[in-house]
Amino acid sequence: MLKKLSRYKGYILLESLIALGLLCLMIGSYISLNTLLLKKNNQANEQLRMYRALYEQVKVYENYGGQSFQEIHLANSNYQVRFDKTNNKLTKVEITDGKENIILKKE
Repeated sequence: MLKKLSRYKGYILLESLIALGLLCLMIGSYISLNTLLLKKNNQANEQLRMYRALYEQVKVYENYGGQSFQEIHLANSNYQVRFDKTNNKLTKVEITDGKENIILKKE
């Protein structure tokens, strides 16, 4: 008959714990990375919305004129746009949403 080896008694338990620990580490790092990428994507989308709103407002201002300060509401966000003119030429445009500020200058 075969004799049962007793010197490997806790080996399977230790191996299982190490494998479970590595699996938890990989899943945790994946979730953390995924969350970071989603935040970056949302920031990039918000910045793109700001540039798009700024482009539209500059075109309207160049074509039809208007006030040097405007508040606009797009995509559930409020933006403030400021225009600076020198010698009837647009020199500086600024848009802000309270958190981020974008300034374009023409030199």
